[in-house]
Amino acid sequence: MEFVISFLNTILPVLYFVTTYLYGMYFFRDDPFAEKYMSPMLKVTVSIHLIEIVLRGIYFSHYPLASIAEAFSVIALAAVSIYIYLEFRLKVKTTGYFILVFVFFMQLFSSAFISFTHDIPDILHNPLFSFHSSAAVLGYSGFAISFLYSLMYLLLFHDIKTRRFGVIYSRLPSLEVLSGLNYNSALIGFSCLSLAIVIGTFWSHKIFGSLVNLDPKILVAYATWIIYGLELFGGKIFQWSNKRLAYLSVSGFVFILFSMVAVNLFLTSFHEFK
Repeated sequence: MEFVISFLNTILPVLYFVTTYLYGMYFFRDDPFAEKYMSPMLKVTVSIHLIEIVLRGIYFSHYPLASIAEAFSVIALAAVSIYIYLEFRLKVKTTGYFILVFVFFMQLFSSAFISFTHDIPDILHNPLFSFHSSAAVLGYSGFAISFLYSLMYLLLFHDIKTRRFGVIYSRLPSLEVLSGLNYNSALIGFSCLSLAIVIGTFWSHKIFGSLVNLDPKILVAYATWIIYGLELFGGKIFQWSNKRLAYLSVSGFVFILFSMVAVNLFLTSFHEFK
């Protein structure tokens, strides 16, 4: 079984590279072959990725977040799953290349540095941990996708403003569609992070006897929730411009990255499993 898991883990970056290449061919050249086979190839790749993670969880008897490398693989799967949902719902395929470049490098890092072991912390065996972590991973993955769509929006906005009518202008969907994709991704992320916070609060009360916990990563989660809540409610209630929402999404994700790096380097947290 371990050989099969290792083999699947090794070929995943190759499969994502081929899929990314097909989406790139479709975006830059409008290649009919790529257009025909890129979505089926993506579904096959994601299916193999899901099988690999499930097999790894079953064989090693833990939720696959025992290390940063394992977490990157789960985040990559969550991000590409959100993209597939949006592609199916909104019928927009020309943005897939940008999403898959991000996913490919996440999985490449994971496959390069992952290590398989049965020696893991007890917390990873807790079913509540699986639900809490799954919601959190989906939440932050949704914000990552929102960030990428916001960058596309700002890129297209800049090209239109400077009258550069090249491949970005001709192949990306309209500003309105990109703003919708940004909003829907942020909504998915916000909903999942809200669920993670609720489960985490219940868990904190069960373990520490308190609903309030000042763990650094929890504070980052609260701040992230507020930032993206502002984006969602600002767009619907205050009618903020799509450009402002795009900048808010980019700022929110940059905040997540810098906060997580600072927490991991300089602060201690009970979210550490080693």
